[in-house]
Amino acid sequence: MSAVRRPDAEAVAAGQVIVRAEGVSKYFDVSPPWLNRVLEGKPRTILHAVDDVSFEIRRGETLSLVGESGCGKSTVARLLVGLYAPTRGRVEFFGSDLREVNTASGRGLRQKLQMIFQDPYASLNPRWRVADIIAEPLRAHGLMSDARQVAARVDELLGLVRLSPADKAKYPHQFSGGQRQRISIARALATHPEFLVCDEPTSALDVSVQAQVLNLMKDLQRDLGLTYLFISHNLAVVHHISDRVGVMYLGRIVELVAKSRLFAAPSHPYTRMLLDAIPDLEMTGRARTPVAGEVPNPLNPPSGCTFHPRCPHADERCRREAPLLKQHRGAQGEAQVACHAVEEGRIG
Repeated sequence: MSAVRRPDAEAVAAGQVIVRAEGVSKYFDVSPPWLNRVLEGKPRTILHAVDDVSFEIRRGETLSLVGESGCGKSTVARLLVGLYAPTRGRVEFFGSDLREVNTASGRGLRQKLQMIFQDPYASLNPRWRVADIIAEPLRAHGLMSDARQVAARVDELLGLVRLSPADKAKYPHQFSGGQRQRISIARALATHPEFLVCDEPTSALDVSVQAQVLNLMKDLQRDLGLTYLFISHNLAVVHHISDRVGVMYLGRIVELVAKSRLFAAPSHPYTRMLLDAIPDLEMTGRARTPVAGEVPNPLNPPSGCTFHPRCPHADERCRREAPLLKQHRGAQGEAQVACHAVEEGRIG
């Protein structure tokens, strides 16, 4: 049985950047068929799913991306594992262009990068036994060929996610949702990855099961030295697992900040509205501003700052000029914020 890989203490201490996204954009052509456009005289329609997103993820940390449905966070997740190629910009993984992972020379990089999907049932082949599901990455990457070694590794992985080795003879439909997600995690860990992209891995689970899976993921991160990009729309989940949080709105990051700062003193008006939507169980009496309005049509976004139709602090500059993500120092620490009102000091 292979030894459990421990984090590289020197790399963790040095805060090594293992993932870097620089000005990443992803556009989709959602135009009607060519003949329809000719007959109806309509132009091509381009959806800006992700627009000029930049961030870094350091070894051993968890960066979470949050936002309303359609904000582009899942598209970012797929860009970071190579399922989508960026329209513009660059994604680096351990200093190499992520496009190399799909080449023969990039197989070693691919082994370090895995993804956990939202729906554990849809992501598992219902015709395969658990042993074959978990062993698939081992065979695909040519890591093991001996049947006894593969079986031992499958048993080890099931133990890591707190399932029984006897479960490997079963099919996915014989498990609960939480157990199926544990199987997905075991499969993702098969190649000894260092970076996991987690696309809302608990959203399809009951609340009590969510806590179990999140605690398992935190334990695995500590024991194996894993680094996470965590996608979620649930701020309670984000608070539990994150080190830093990026808030997305219509394809852009509007605030990027440490978790403690985000929940104690959010800067961007959109972040404040998201936090105000959480029920105030402690009944503090603090004034709260509910999230107002609807998310604009991403095919026809507003000019300037795309949040200005819903923002109580918007002025003429907000309607005319799109804000850039800039460093901002406040009483609670530093944050990166894309907001003219914050930049001009109109809101603290």
